Amino acid sequence: MTLRTSSLPSAAAQYASNLWRRREFAWFLALGNLKARNASTSLGLFWWVLDPILLGSIYALVFGVIFQVDRDTEAYVAYLMAGMFAFHYTRQALTGSVNSIVSNTRLLANLNFPRLVLPISSLMESAFGFAASLVVYYVIIFPIDGVRPTAAIVWLIPAFIIHTFFNLGLGSIAARVAVPFRDVNNLVPYLLRLWLYMSPVIYPVTRLEAAPENLVRILEFNPMFPILAMYRHALMGDLQPLTASDVWMSTAWAAALALGGVATFIAAEGRMSRYV
Repeated sequence: MTLRTSSLPSAAAQYASNLWRRREFAWFLALGNLKARNASTSLGLFWWVLDPILLGSIYALVFGVIFQVDRDTEAYVAYLMAGMFAFHYTRQALTGSVNSIVSNTRLLANLNFPRLVLPISSLMESAFGFAASLVVYYVIIFPIDGVRPTAAIVWLIPAFIIHTFFNLGLGSIAARVAVPFRDVNNLVPYLLRLWLYMSPVIYPVTRLEAAPENLVRILEFNPMFPILAMYRHALMGDLQPLTASDVWMSTAWAAALALGGVATFIAAEGRMSRYV
């Protein structure tokens, strides 16, 4: 039976209503995963903050001290940590969305609920960890680079909202693909590492001036470019100016991925039980 176009808005509204009714279920899953992830460690949930800090410290040593990529960048550690925290949010959201489907096959087989609850609960878990890391950002950065909050910090709110919708779309696509193709779970870390090096997380954007023009155009099409620009302006103020194109490009990427990713996931969720 062919679904009429006129019924799509009502079907979408009904699905959204079902999601909303299960919001406590999503919150329960997110809190359960947060508690269970590091329950056996001494530092517990603090690892959500410590992980990007340790990674950023390693990259600061290797690229800042040894390779000196920071010589043209003011407050390089603040620049690096802002990028690391933001990219870590995407990394955790993406890997968590894939694992939310693969590790909850019993729920898929035995319970009737909108499957989108699973990647959403994983996104909530990642968002909580990211928010916690931002709280300690200036505690780390101010003693090193002297960077302190400015009026530009209000940009954290739109940056976080845009970034969250971006991660929702990206995670929905990855989770949908991971159901029939379980190898995606092993492939994602390598793709994320490649994406990290293709994004201006470790190196400043000014370093691209010496790169071939065609390569620069390809790299600037990377959706992390405008998202990182918004975070760095919010956290570093006038040290990292923000352009209107950064805002519009990040919004366009987030809207396209969120709508496309969620639609793709919902269209396939009826067939997910076949692969459980």
